[in-house]
Amino acid sequence: MNNSYVIGADIGGSHITAALVSLANGAVVDDCKFKEPVNAGAGAEDILAHWTACISRTLAAAGAEVEAIGIAMPGPFDYPGGISLIKGVAKYESLYGMNIREKLTASLGFFKGIYFENDASCFALGEAWAGEGAGCARMVAVTLGTGLGGTFLLNNEILHEGKGIPPEGYIYHLPYRAGIAEDYISSRWLLNEYQQRTGQRLAEVKHIGELAEKQDTVALALFAEMGEALGEVLAPWLMDFDAERLVIGGNIRKAHPYFLPALQTSLRRSNIQTSVHISGRGENSALSGAAWICRSILTHQ
Repeated sequence: MNNSYVIGADIGGSHITAALVSLANGAVVDDCKFKEPVNAGAGAEDILAHWTACISRTLAAAGAEVEAIGIAMPGPFDYPGGISLIKGVAKYESLYGMNIREKLTASLGFFKGIYFENDASCFALGEAWAGEGAGCARMVAVTLGTGLGGTFLLNNEILHEGKGIPPEGYIYHLPYRAGIAEDYISSRWLLNEYQQRTGQRLAEVKHIGELAEKQDTVALALFAEMGEALGEVLAPWLMDFDAERLVIGGNIRKAHPYFLPALQTSLRRSNIQTSVHISGRGENSALSGAAWICRSILTHQ
């Protein structure tokens, strides 16, 4: 594995990023990293054409033997089967029921193996391999963005059941207050609450972050409340799982100066000793994690 490379790809709601990744250490080769905008509401042919174009550019630039392709994919998705089950979420609906592995194998002319895993789980695996979770046996990773992603890892293995593991291994659907955790810990909540409290509708969460930088009281209060909520949701699971580290990613992580103190206070109140880390790798962790999936499969073949 020391001189082997795979392609890791990360599919988001508006783009795809693909890069060459070393199987020796999870390092992303920046010279072989490409990003392509994608209209998630387009037809299947258009979406697949953009995905193919981005991965093809990476294959062409690699100049090395690529052993496999790993793709970090949002759900719902049949990851072993490679079939999209995304429906009712206003993105990639034209792909519903389609075998994405077969389509990409044909369009790329790549027959060595294309593998899929949940995007939040890939972020967690990438952080465990080459990021803030490196060397940690019991790690929980959370992604804060449009939704609330969560993954529990034991020795770099994704857990879906067992002591301290929430149903299916996810946290977004955990009951909280009048709904579920994601209702209170997401960009949707931040934007809706800011509008309710000020009458002003902002386009993106980053604008709330900019207001927090200027000491806007509403923006500061919202991030603090979100940090408190995240602590309350996670505390019992971190304790039962005996988590060593909590690693936070997703776009909202950039606002950590405004939610991290409240999160840490909330965890201390519950006597949680888990250390909290903010990812510095961003999307590279999802790319490394997608490569880790390939590495695991290739190792056991």
